[in-house]
Amino acid sequence: MGSEQYARRPYVIVSRTAINRSGKTIVGVPLSTSESAKAYTQPPYRILIPHFQIIKDVSYSREIQDCIAKTDHVRVLDKTRLENRMGKLTNSAIASVGLGLMFLLDR
Repeated sequence: MGSEQYARRPYVIVSRTAINRSGKTIVGVPLSTSESAKAYTQPPYRILIPHFQIIKDVSYSREIQDCIAKTDHVRVLDKTRLENRMGKLTNSAIASVGLGLMFLLDR
């Protein structure tokens, strides 16, 4: 509805592994590839993740693209909604998403 994210999209899982394993939900930040071309106009809580900062999972067949982590759209997802694992972020990309969340939450 309105400016909310819609449709299937990749997420960066930001909740703790122990919580992810024990519960039925995870917390994630959605990624957008359509806005990465406009990265220079994004607010500081929208984090550009270049394709080389994503370590592709061997079972993922699609090409990895530059994307924007929309920390202002963080949400809880039921684990049954999770599909294919795209890969994982490098440590510097994880730190950048964390800084975006800290900025968003004024911490």
